[in-house]
Amino acid sequence: MSKEQLHELVNRLPESEIAPAARYLEFLVNHEEQPVDREMLARIDAARARPSPGIPHEEILREFGV
Repeated sequence: MSKEQLHELVNRLPESEIAPAARYLEFLVNHEEQPVDREMLARIDAARARPSPGIPHEEILREFGV
């Protein structure tokens, strides 16, 4: 995608989406990705080794009375 195509998409946004889109674009421009250290990688590996079984959709609906 070119910048011109991105400008076209921005021009087509409804007014209600301008502020959220601007915040997201500012985040992308200002975001400085930090390197992932060894400790964090170890935590990620440990979490992947023991995945959560999750919560069934029906249980969530019951919890919220839906």
